[in-house]
Formats: sequence, structure tokens, C-alpha cells
Amino acid sequence: MDSSTLRSNVRQIVGEMSPLGAREASSEDRLVEELGYDSLAVIELSLRIEQDFGLNAMSSGGTPDISTVKDIEDFVEAQVAAPTDAA
Repeated sequence: MDSSTLRSNVRQIVGEMSPLGAREASSEDRLVEELGYDSLAVIELSLRIEQDFGLNAMSSGGTPDISTVKDIEDFVEAQVAAPTDAA
């Protein structure tokens, strides 16, 4: 999956799951202030992102500070590009 498609898919998921109702999310949108995410909604979002992109647990403390949709896009892109440990 190329970077543009990945980022578009992340924005679509974030917009669909917005607690304020489904909407089109942009990279600059802030999760809490503009999209209405609270701690529970962020956990639900992280589980959906993990499932859809085949990532290891995002909520296990290995995530950077995430406050915008772009932060999620950057994180997912880095995780997808990173080699997986076959341990």
C-alpha cells in the first residue's frame, strides 16, 4: 500500500469513528478538540487501526504523543514500513 493510500485510509477510519458522528477528517484535525475523541474513543480507534493495518498493540505504551490525525498517519506509516520481529 502506498503512502497516499495508507494516509487516506487512516483519515477515513478516524472520520468514521469520530464521536461527533461520521465526517471527513483532514490531517490537521485535532482528535479531541475538533473530532470529539475522549480516552475511550481513542482506545477504540487504536484497536481498529491495529486490526485494519495489522499492527502490534498501539496502546501498550510504545506510541508517541498523538493529538492530530497526521500524528496517527505518521505513526501508522512508520509501523507499516518497519521490519517485523519474527521472534
